[in-house]
Order: sequence, then structure tokens, then C-alpha cells
Amino acid sequence: MKVLNAIEMRKSIRAYETKAVEKEKIDAIVRAGNLAPVFGRFHMTVIENPELLQEINNVTLDMMKHSGNEFLEKRAAEEGYKPLYGAPVMIVLSAPNGNDSNGFNMANVSCAAENMIIEATALELGTCFVMGPMISFANPQLAKRLSIPEGYIPLVGVLAGYPQEPLTGSTRNSSNNITYLK
Repeated sequence: MKVLNAIEMRKSIRAYETKAVEKEKIDAIVRAGNLAPVFGRFHMTVIENPELLQEINNVTLDMMKHSGNEFLEKRAAEEGYKPLYGAPVMIVLSAPNGNDSNGFNMANVSCAAENMIIEATALELGTCFVMGPMISFANPQLAKRLSIPEGYIPLVGVLAGYPQEPLTGSTRNSSNNITYLK
């Protein structure tokens, strides 16, 4: 699949099959993340353990319900809502000291996440870029289980797996937000 085709096919997937993702595909995804155009350090934690994924889902859901944020509380109250959408893989991207005042660390992990998402799409996997579940790592016991290097803070996550529905591409119109100056 050509890069532009993968970009066009990419969309946020919120329902996954329970089928495990092959190691070769996960390795290709994290390799793509490491090839991102970054200017700093970041760390990737690949989570495939179903019990740990369920715990992250449950802690996130509970924190959303009690967040004081109207949007998060409303979303968490939806019947059957799962913050991890049942994805069999979650890749957590962390940066030293979390998000810096200039946003450089967020830019780094976001560039890595985008590379991973495009590679996963090329491998016919579904993905979802997530930030909400990062609140679960405020729980020190849960954060410790991720073996994140000392001083690194989770900023974003990429969920991956086989989508329940085929990838059909984005319907987003990308031509109305461009200005050309000649």
C-alpha cells in the first residue's frame, strides 16, 4: 500500500476484534514510531496483556466518571462505553517530564504516533489516537506496572487491532482549509 493510500484509509476505530495482532506487525508499527521526525526523546510501552488493558480501561472509566469534566462524565455514562474500545494492543508514548511548556514533547510523541498509525493502516489494522486514557497513569500502582523509565510521563496512546468493520477511509474534505500564496 502506498503511503498516501494508507493516509486516506486511516480513520479512528472504536470497535476491534478480539484477535491478537501478530508480533511482526507490532514490531513494524513501533519501528515506524522510532523513525518519526523528532527532536527529543520519548519511550514506547507496548501493552498486549488483556488483564492489564482491562485494568487501564476500568481505571480510566472510573476517573472519567469522577473527573469534574462534563464531557468526560457524559461520555463515561454512556451504556457500554469502553475508553480502550476493546483494542488488543495499546502503545503508550511517554516523554521526559511530560509535556514541556513549548509543546516539544507532545510534538515528538504525536509525530511518532502518526507514523505508527499510518504503518498500522498499511498493515490493514485499525487504530485510534487516544489521550483520555493517559489519566489512568496518575494511579501510581498502575503507572509502575508499565515499566516507564523514571521521569517519563505518558502523553498519548495508540490503540491497534483488527477492526470489526473494514477500513473504508476517511470522508473528511481536506480542500477547504488550504491557502496558497504565490
